[in-house]
Order: sequence, then C-alpha cells, then structure tokens
Amino acid sequence: MRDISMLTPVTLGYALLGRGLGTILIMPAVTGLIHRVGAKKASMLFGVLLILSLIPMAVAPDWIVLTLVLLITGAGASGYNISINALGSRIEESTGRSHMSMIHSWFGVGNVAGALAGTAMASQQFSVTLHFWGIAILLLVVLMGVYSYLPEDGPDPQAVKARFKLPHGSLLWLGVICFVAASIEDSIMNWVTLFFTDYVGASEGLAPIGYTAYAVSMLIMRLVGDRLKPRFGAKALITGGSVIAATGVIISILSPNLMVASIGFVMAGAGVALTFPMIFSAAGKEGAVALATVATMGALGGMLSQPIMGYLVDNFTLTGGFIFICICMLAVGAGSQKARLLKK
Repeated sequence: MRDISMLTPVTLGYALLGRGLGTILIMPAVTGLIHRVGAKKASMLFGVLLILSLIPMAVAPDWIVLTLVLLITGAGASGYNISINALGSRIEESTGRSHMSMIHSWFGVGNVAGALAGTAMASQQFSVTLHFWGIAILLLVVLMGVYSYLPEDGPDPQAVKARFKLPHGSLLWLGVICFVAASIEDSIMNWVTLFFTDYVGASEGLAPIGYTAYAVSMLIMRLVGDRLKPRFGAKALITGGSVIAATGVIISILSPNLMVASIGFVMAGAGVALTFPMIFSAAGKEGAVALATVATMGALGGMLSQPIMGYLVDNFTLTGGFIFICICMLAVGAGSQKARLLKK
C-alpha cells in the first residue's frame, strides 16, 4: 500500500489522522441510528461499511484518496464498536450478569487472527489487492453468518431525540478514564516494538515478543474478567490493575533484558485489560448516547497522545515516553476511584 499510494512518513500521518477523524465525526450518527433501528441492525450496517472500505484502501492512488477511505474506515469501525458494545450492555441488563469482558476478549481474538492471516498472506507474496479482497469476502461471510445469533433488539422511540454531547456530570470521570486508557493502549501498540529493539536490544526477529506478551496476557485476563468483577468490583480491578501495569513497565525500564522486559509487559497487558470492559459496561447502562460520548473521549485520547509520545521520545528518549505511559496508568487507577458510576 505504501508503494501504491506513494506515501511518505508525513502523508502517512495525514492518512492515519483521517481514520481518527472518521471515528469521532460519526459518533452523533451512531447514536441516532441505534435509537432508530436498534443496535443489532446498526452493527450490520456499520460492519458492512467497515469491510467494504478495505477494497478501495488497497488501490488508493495517492494519500488524499487513502485519507478519505480511512475516514470511512474509521467511521465504520467506530459505529460497529459502539453498536456491539450497546448490544453487550443490553445483554448485561437483561441477564443481570457481567459479560463485557468476554465480549472485549473477542476484539483480542480478532487482532491475533488478523495478524496471523496478514503474516501468512504476506509470506506467500500475495498482492495487496488480492489480500484485501480475500479478507473482505471472508469477513462478509463471517458477519452474515453470526448476524442471526446476535440478540434481538429494536428502536428506542423515547431516546430518538437524545442529542450527542461530550461527557458531563457523572459520565465525566468515565470519559476521562477512557481518554487516558486509550492513550495507554495506542502508545504501547505503536511504541513497544521500538522499545524492544532500541532500548532492550532485541533483534528484529524477536522484537514482536513485547507486543505479543502484552496482547496475549490482555486476552487471557479478559477471558476471566467477568468472573472477577462480582467478587472484587470494577473500581478495585481497575485500580489494582493500573498499579500492576505501571509496575510491569517500570520493571521493563529498569531491567532492559529481553526475558525480564517481556514479563513486565505481561504484567502491563494483564493490568490494563479490564479497564475498557468495565468503563464501557458502566457507560452502556446509561444508554447509547452515554456510551458513544465516552468512546469519543477514548478516540480523542488515542489521537492526541501520539504526538505527545513522539515529543517525549524525541527529547527524553524511550525512557521518557514509557514513564509517561506509567503516569497514565496510575492516573487511570486514581480516576476510577472518582467515578461514581463504577461499582465498587
């Protein structure tokens, strides 16, 4: 795609910004559509939009077209994310039990599956166009196959006129936590490989072990998170997890050894794993508008944190950047104690 779209590091940054803008700009439409047709139908519509955006992405002739395509991709991904989380909230409400952590674990399964599929197709030297067409067709088949198994819901006539606005009142702290939590996840995802090559001294072949350790431990923790929530409560899990995560990153900074650093990022992944499921569960109980507003704060956090990380790494090396991540982790724990909507 880099060759097809004639990208430079600067124009790639602009293109990725388009995805972030699409994520944010679609939010008012997402809540309106969920209220009018229900979260199940909305998830199908946004899922199809997201999948179909893969096809023009593979053949975009320049960065301007790619930016517009990624704008649509961001809109589809955001709408699908909110719709599925809204369905998850309704399942929790109807059953009286926690399910959001398990639902979010499937996001991790998707990440791992996508990475493996991409690696396999790249190793066989398939063209980018064939790769994206193949994945799009496969995902459409999967989406159509699982649609009938999604829980039934319908429009909410009383909430149709609800207007989208940034978090306020009791939702404010959930929004703040989501903003900082997204900063953490995006920063680790974008910088951990560089941390392992330039700071830990891992070879290029071993560098992915850092993100793998982080992602796998996050997935495992999310698989058991719904069992932990009734026993310990959301606040304790987020606060304790934040301390564990920050400790893991500090260990990795103080001991730049491949094995020790990998253990540190296992702790980091496990520590931050339950933040988003707990936040989205609490916000979802307040309705689709509340869920979307909190998610918007997360999208903003992910976008705005990366220039900050770039500045810190450039001026204070990777140590400064990852200390910033530690501070964000502790801030999430402190903020959870202020969030009234989080159950103790």
